[in-house]
Amino acid sequence: MSLTAPDQAKDPSLEAMQDRLEFARKLQLLTNKIHGTDNVTQIMLDLSAEISELFQCERLTLYVYSKERGALVSKVKTGIDAGKELVLPVNRQSIAGYVAATRSTVRIDDLDDEAELKRIDPELHFYSRVDSITGFKSKQMLAAPLLQGAQKELVGVLQLINQRTDGRFGSVAKDGLEALTATLAQAFAQRLKATALLPKRYEVLAAEGVISAPELDLAQRWAQRKNKDLEQVLTDDFKIPLAAMGEAMARQSNLAYQPLAKNWYPNAELTKKTNRATAEQQQWLPYSQDGNIVAVVTTEPDNRLNNQNMNRAFPYNELAVRFTTRTEFNRMLQQAWPAGK
Repeated sequence: MSLTAPDQAKDPSLEAMQDRLEFARKLQLLTNKIHGTDNVTQIMLDLSAEISELFQCERLTLYVYSKERGALVSKVKTGIDAGKELVLPVNRQSIAGYVAATRSTVRIDDLDDEAELKRIDPELHFYSRVDSITGFKSKQMLAAPLLQGAQKELVGVLQLINQRTDGRFGSVAKDGLEALTATLAQAFAQRLKATALLPKRYEVLAAEGVISAPELDLAQRWAQRKNKDLEQVLTDDFKIPLAAMGEAMARQSNLAYQPLAKNWYPNAELTKKTNRATAEQQQWLPYSQDGNIVAVVTTEPDNRLNNQNMNRAFPYNELAVRFTTRTEFNRMLQQAWPAGK
C-alpha cells in the first residue's frame, strides 16, 4: 500500500534547509530595518523582541565600547532595569570582556560548567552578579563582537542568553549573530561619524541620570534631522529643566552654574568691555561684579582662548567664571544688548 502525500515521512535534511532559509529571510528583514535607521540604539530597543524571537533566546544585552571609559557599557538589555548601566572592563575575566578583548565569537552551552569556561580561557569567569540581583538564571550564552573596518576596531558586543528550544545555540544562530553584529557595527560607525561634531559635554546628562542614554541619543538624532540646537530639543521636546541641565554640565567643568536670575539686569560698566557680536561669537559675557571680583558666564568653559580673552578684557579684576546654558546666555545677550542697539 503506497503512502499518500500527507502520510509521507518528512525529510529531515529538507526540513532543516527550510528552517535555515526562513531564518535567513527574517534576519535579512532585521538588517534592513537597522540599515534604514539613523538611531541605532532606539532601533535596537524596538527590535529586541524580534531579535530574541528569531534566535529563540530569553534575553539579550548590547554593549557599546566607550573609548573614554575604556570599558563596555550596556545600551540595550532586556529583562533588566533599563536605568542601570552595566560596565565591564575589556579583559578575559568576563564573557563580554573576553569577546571584546579577543574579537571572537563565543558559545557556552553551560555557564555553570567551570571546565567549559576554562577550555575557552583559563581566566574566563561567568559574571553572575546580575543574576543574583535580578533572580534570573543564565544557562547558555552566545556572544559576538561588533567590529568595524579592516582593522577590526571594537564597537561593542552583543550577547544572547538562554536558548529556549534546543538548550544550546547552534551553528545557524552563530552565523546569524555574526551577520547581525556586522550590520550593527556598520550602523554604529555611521552614527558616530554623523555625530562627531555634537558637543560631548551633553553626555554628562546621561551619566548623571538627567536623561537616559537612549533618549539622549534620540535627541541628538532629532536635533540633527531638524537642524535645531540640541539644547533646544532637550528643553522643548524632552522637557529637561534648564536648571538640571546647567547644574550637571557645570559640574563636568568644575564650575558653578549661573542661571539667569529673574531680577538680573546688565551692568553697563561691565558690558562696555565687550560688544554683542564678540560676546555672541566667543560665548561669554560679564554677569555681575562684587568688589574686585567680576563674575563671567560662558557656555564654553573649556575654551582656553576665551579664558585669555576674558583676562584681557578685565586685566585688573579677579574673575569668577561660571557656566550657563545656551538658552539663558541668549536671553542675557538680548537684555545686555537689545536688538538694534
